[in-house]
Amino acid sequence: MKLGDLQVFNFEMGMVDLTSVWPTVCLLKIESLSDKFDLQKLVALSIPMGCEYFMILGSVAENVHEALDYAIDDCNLADLGIPTAVHEGEPIDDIVWFLLNAAIPGEKNVRCVFGYDHEDGAVREILEKLRFEYLR
Repeated sequence: MKLGDLQVFNFEMGMVDLTSVWPTVCLLKIESLSDKFDLQKLVALSIPMGCEYFMILGSVAENVHEALDYAIDDCNLADLGIPTAVHEGEPIDDIVWFLLNAAIPGEKNVRCVFGYDHEDGAVREILEKLRFEYLR
C-alpha cells in the first residue's frame, strides 16, 4: 500500500481541514487529556472525509479510545463500524506497517491524518517514517 497523502496537526494549534474524501487512517498520539481536544469535532470532520480507522498512542491511549467511541456514538456514526484501537507500546515500525498494510484492507492508496498533543522523540520518529513512505 502507498501513503498517498499525509496531514499533520497539533491539537493545541487546531485540526487539519480535509478537502477531499479519501480512504484515511487517523493516527493520534496523546499524552494528556484536555478540554482543548474536541474529539467529537475530529470525528465529525474526519469520518465523512474518509476516515476508516483510528489508531491511538500515548500515555492516555485507553482513555482516548473510550472517548473516541463515545464521540462516534454522539455523532450518530456508530453504524459505520469505524474501528478505534490502542497501539500504545508497539514498536513504531510495527505501527507504520499496520497503518499502511492492515488498517484499511484492500486499499492501495491511503491518507494518514496524524494528530498529537506534545512533540517528542516518538512523534518525530513517526513523522520521519511516514514522510519517508509518502515520498517513496
